[in-house]
Amino acid sequence: MAKFRVLSLDGGGSWALIQVMALIDLYSPNTTGHQVLRDFDLAAANSGGSIVLGGLVEDMPLSELLAFFLSLPKRQSIFKERPIHVPGVGKYLTEQKLIGLKAALPNRGSMLLPNAAADIFSSSTGEPVHLLIIGFDYDRRSARFFRSAPASAPEWGDGDSAQVQLVEAIHASTNAPVEFFDKPAQFPSEPGKRYWDGAISGCNNPVLAGVAEAVVLGQPPTSIAALSLGTGSVCCPQLPAGVAPSALFAPAGNPGLLHDVKEISAAIIDDPPDAASFLAHVLTGGCPSVPDSPSLSNPVDSRIVRMSPLVSPVRDESGNWALPTGLDEKAFASIANLAMDAVAQSEVVQIQNLAELWLQDEVRNQPVRMNSKLYAELGQDLYSQAKSTWLAVR
Repeated sequence: MAKFRVLSLDGGGSWALIQVMALIDLYSPNTTGHQVLRDFDLAAANSGGSIVLGGLVEDMPLSELLAFFLSLPKRQSIFKERPIHVPGVGKYLTEQKLIGLKAALPNRGSMLLPNAAADIFSSSTGEPVHLLIIGFDYDRRSARFFRSAPASAPEWGDGDSAQVQLVEAIHASTNAPVEFFDKPAQFPSEPGKRYWDGAISGCNNPVLAGVAEAVVLGQPPTSIAALSLGTGSVCCPQLPAGVAPSALFAPAGNPGLLHDVKEISAAIIDDPPDAASFLAHVLTGGCPSVPDSPSLSNPVDSRIVRMSPLVSPVRDESGNWALPTGLDEKAFASIANLAMDAVAQSEVVQIQNLAELWLQDEVRNQPVRMNSKLYAELGQDLYSQAKSTWLAVR
């Protein structure tokens, strides 16, 4: 068994409900947030995942946390639209988001981050679970790690704890720019400071940051295992020459200022399958520290276990690209083109349906690393395999 366990929660707005559904499957609807967190030694989160982490710190039952994401009024309390949407300015009100987050976390949201986690003890170490919420300092143009406890060592430098409220750290981490929120996040604990979403730091998938933090805290890399919960990715092959366009293939874009700005704003919240998860796999030594289990469909090939739906075509018996069994062409195209800031009820229902299909192995799982045919080289192609692997590794 691993000695140090990391929970990593991707960004993704309302798509973060996928993480809650995975936790419900791993535990139960009535399991509380503190019960989940006690199974880990460190929890790293960005953007939508930081809202999930806030709900866990608040000690919500998982069913209540899921209900928050499924409630249109509660989503709109965070994603409050500007009266007039001006392209490039952001369509949601940043200041309203902080108000909505405070209402969502009435018990622990106003606590300083170190105090919010002080009584949530890891079941393995007996120490408070280390929280790491990631933002981006707008003015310094650098990553900002909001920590619940220091992470310092002579060879690593000082990593101070953040003397900000839990809700303020989440506010900074959730402030996706350009197409989404209208201005950088600010809050009373750090007057004059301004923040964007932690995705700008390259940490939309924060598993690499979480593993690095564990090493700084003195953990041997080979003792670390991480459960990385994503919010869904789209991965389609390029349209081959002579093939009619369809939802199964990624169309070629038309380069230009407007197109490229949109591409950049989308790219910062994406996680290519072999980026953060694969780098974390390398950092932790690659090989597992647990014996293979005959009950697993795949060998345990990494202590980085990635769980996230992959909207992707599959190869049929003839080797041609085909729809996954769980989605028809209309549903595949719709979910593949759904924006990160899904707020409308019909959009969130699509995300919920995708998660249900993924949990049933009808939609593929995003592995740690894929080959050119979009199948796993490291990690698991199916959620059930990833679940079995995590239960063995942890």
